[in-house]
Amino acid sequence: MSARKGPERMQKLIDGLRHWQEIERKAIDECTAIMESTDNPLIRQVMEIIRNDSVQHHRVQQFIIDTMTRTPVSLTPEQLGEIWDRIEAHDQLERKTIEYANELRDECPTMIQKMLLDYLLYDEQKHDKLLHELEKFKKGLYPYA
Repeated sequence: MSARKGPERMQKLIDGLRHWQEIERKAIDECTAIMESTDNPLIRQVMEIIRNDSVQHHRVQQFIIDTMTRTPVSLTPEQLGEIWDRIEAHDQLERKTIEYANELRDECPTMIQKMLLDYLLYDEQKHDKLLHELEKFKKGLYPYA
């Protein structure tokens, strides 16, 4: 019974990711339709952001499915070590961007522009978090990597 549990669990995750992809495709289509139905630049910008995020989500979901069904992915501390200086330099840029975005947001007098600066800040923080997760691999904290 426990031998079937692993494959069943993996298939349930794959099926769930495929269903999620269907939702993302619908979101992409809906965002496009909304953008086509308005001339308002703010609504168009927000819908474009969401549509682009949905496209990226779909790609990441497919990557996860592919790593489970076709080619497993691995990452070793040595592989990261080869390019770590460049990743670290990039992370410094991300952190400077976060600092700068915080300053701009704090000085922003209007709600709409502040909302969009918050979005940009959140995205930059997300990038920093992803790079921090790579650092855990480099340090060997994920022995199963």
